[in-house]
Amino acid sequence: MMNVSDINITPKEYELISKLVYDRFGINLGGKKQSLVTNRLRKVLVENNFSTFKDYYQFILNDKSGNSMDTLINRISTNLTYFARENEHFDFLQKTVLPEQFNNPEIKRGKSIRLWCAGCSTGEEPYTLSMVMHESVGVNKEKWKLGILATDISAKALKIAEQGRYADGNVEKINSTFKSKYFQKQDQDSWTIKSKIKDIILFRRLNLMRTEFPFQQKFHSIFCRNVMIYFDVPTREELIKKFSQHMVDGGYLFIGHSESLGRSNEFFEYVKPAVYRKIK
Repeated sequence: MMNVSDINITPKEYELISKLVYDRFGINLGGKKQSLVTNRLRKVLVENNFSTFKDYYQFILNDKSGNSMDTLINRISTNLTYFARENEHFDFLQKTVLPEQFNNPEIKRGKSIRLWCAGCSTGEEPYTLSMVMHESVGVNKEKWKLGILATDISAKALKIAEQGRYADGNVEKINSTFKSKYFQKQDQDSWTIKSKIKDIILFRRLNLMRTEFPFQQKFHSIFCRNVMIYFDVPTREELIKKFSQHMVDGGYLFIGHSESLGRSNEFFEYVKPAVYRKIK
């Protein structure tokens, strides 16, 4: 078998792979990620007996099953996350956004709150959102229909998310109240999410580059954090527009602290760092 370290990507091959990733998933790798792409894909090439990235690229194009494309995005996409990441967003949701929405006359008539976690990775974010929603609705839970749609492009990440099992190190930053109420100790080194937190979450695979999203109802808040950093300006602007189309007036959009909606944004107004509200 070929040695993994013997396989390197040429500038032309990197250009082919980069364009494919951009065209299918909107991820802009730029010109400085050759080593990252090489390191993440070398093992795939060896396992499939490809000696060059060009052969691998051609294989992806010819694979009608789509499995090789799934493998590509699973390896390329970064799934670094943990519970309580950028925790101030969850505090703002619990203390400001949800109380405001629960007391909104129009929302109260429908008795429904819907959140979308776009780019949910391995599930830590939507599970935290579910905990926050349970805390906010309190004893009135039976009167409300709570729902969270959690989507990601990576089938591998979604499989982990649906299992809802996490190592000690992954949950160490979550507050003790949440941990005792919503987690169950599985063994010495891991925890599982309790069913009442899982029950309001629907995990689905979704490519944010779809021309249209298949949603019939609008969302009251959307979390899309640390996803748009991989997109170029036109891709980001189109996604922001689609978010506004699938959000109720006055709904909240949460993005990563290293991200921005840009000066051309006409759909959302600034609320606080990385938090925006849909303009009515």
